[in-house]
Amino acid sequence: MNSPTEWTLICKLTDIPVLGSRRVTRETGMDVAVFRNSQDEVFALLGRCPHKGGPLSQGIVFGT
Repeated sequence: MNSPTEWTLICKLTDIPVLGSRRVTRETGMDVAVFRNSQDEVFALLGRCPHKGGPLSQGIVFGT
């Protein structure tokens, strides 16, 4: 497992649509949702909605 200071390449920026998302499956079984906003900033979160338990990667990016 990587230490918190190491980066792991998961895809190219262009693989994530603007205002879109991608799901990354980890070896631990916990998916990560990766989002890209209109300013080409990328954010990653655990892939489950804390409110309803649904997959975050199927959500919509609002705002910048």
